[in-house]
Amino acid sequence: MKKTIKIKIGGIIFNIDDDAYDMLKAYLDSLNDHFSRIEDGKEVLDDIENRIAEILQQNVSATKEVINTDDVNKMITIMGEAKDIIDEEETENGQYHSYVKPSSKLYRDPDNAILGGVCSGLGSYFNVDPLLFRIIFLVSLLAYGLGLVYLILWIVLPKAVTPSQKLEMKGENVNIKNIERSIMQEYEQVKKNLNSPKVAEITNKTGQVIGNFFRAIGHIILIFLKIILFIIGGSFIIAGFVTLLSFVGILLFGNSLFFRDVLDIPGFYLPHILPIFTDPKYVPFVMVAMILVIIIPLIGLIYGGIKLIFRFKVNDKMVGVFALIFWLISLAGLITIGTFEGFHYSKTARLTNTYKLEPFTSNILILKTGELPANAENADFINFEINNGGIYRDSETGTIYGKPTFTIEKSESGELKLEIRKRSRGRNSKKAWGHARDLEYYWSQRDSLIVLDTYFNLAEGQRWRDPSVSITLMLPEGYAVYLNEEMAGIIHHIPNISSTWDFDMINKTWYMTEEGLEEWTSVKDSLQVIKETEIADTVDVR
Repeated sequence: MKKTIKIKIGGIIFNIDDDAYDMLKAYLDSLNDHFSRIEDGKEVLDDIENRIAEILQQNVSATKEVINTDDVNKMITIMGEAKDIIDEEETENGQYHSYVKPSSKLYRDPDNAILGGVCSGLGSYFNVDPLLFRIIFLVSLLAYGLGLVYLILWIVLPKAVTPSQKLEMKGENVNIKNIERSIMQEYEQVKKNLNSPKVAEITNKTGQVIGNFFRAIGHIILIFLKIILFIIGGSFIIAGFVTLLSFVGILLFGNSLFFRDVLDIPGFYLPHILPIFTDPKYVPFVMVAMILVIIIPLIGLIYGGIKLIFRFKVNDKMVGVFALIFWLISLAGLITIGTFEGFHYSKTARLTNTYKLEPFTSNILILKTGELPANAENADFINFEINNGGIYRDSETGTIYGKPTFTIEKSESGELKLEIRKRSRGRNSKKAWGHARDLEYYWSQRDSLIVLDTYFNLAEGQRWRDPSVSITLMLPEGYAVYLNEEMAGIIHHIPNISSTWDFDMINKTWYMTEEGLEEWTSVKDSLQVIKETEIADTVDVR
């Protein structure tokens, strides 16, 4: 076990073991002995320490917090030994080397700037004469009005201020030798500028004023962007949190919480609704996979919003990788099960049953719906209903229901009859026909009263295969029909002469004419309808 020491280099605090500390201290002492004898040596040492801090900081992570001798040796390899500076002859003969390949970084060059130093910075980065970029920007400004590009670069690009930044701009190694040379050159340039003409001084001052102006604009834009990022981050958090709670409520508790009233999303309990579509043995997996597919992106949205606002850095790559893997596995599972279940919808079958109505004493038919299933009014009757139609399941008995549709057409044959069309899907034509045949729907007639069931239901053990039941009353000319208010739940697009909406047709008598259905409004007819309705209320549904 080694002793660790806390030190501060270049404004950054490091934990370093005692062996590495002795090595680093000896290295810094040798540099101090050399640069303390030369002019501007303190500035050189300060910049060297900043560079040393940058290199050492690259070796620190969440799993490695202590600097060791290997880290110090790596830093010395990059920066160079102190003897490489002292022995100038060896350096000039090229015996000094660095194992790190230099890489250029784009900065604005203030030393050779006319305005903002953008062109001189580009020249240093691409190792060409800055005059070329000045000509390009000047021609672009005059010919195409692209001077805005220069202003954007002026605002966005950082200025090379420190010797390290100036070396990076030129693509040179940031080591002891080059740092010292850069500072010495800068010192000589300052002395030369003292004797420069007044015109150059005025030009530099003008450039500084313009530069400060655009930097101020840049700071304002950055503040504005930070505000926008704060708003976006807050929106991510709120949207993710609200959506997360709402989906959890929908999937697990049968209540969509925030969105039910706004978006008219029906509430349902996932374990009750899934057996309608898939085999019950798949339900637990589908639930877990569906929750992960929805919740993982929402948590990522919330987390991203928090990072945008508080701008903290954390080593979360592995967490993100594992979350992505779980999400992809869950999505693949849902797609696989969805594809497998989709095969059950490959073929469609339809069949029609026609029933001739028995003669009755009146020429007015009264239509009403029968009683609801036993659990239709309580929580055991699960519903997923949109636009007056949907899917229903009695969780107590496991029976699955659907809503039929009812309409009226003119009977061209002159016969009063009821047509019931059933449709369903299946893996093949035989399966589809069997599903349609097994759909259970009941109705009854007693004299002029027709009672239609409110729901049709699937045979025991069947899954939902997009079934439907359509009821059509074929009404001859000269007959009338009265729609009881209970019929509002199943009527669908009943054509009539006055183009009256379906829901506005209930509690009214409609007479079939040569042109089509027409409302019958005489007092005598209304009294007859009331009398028939009183009789109808005493009839039991078959």
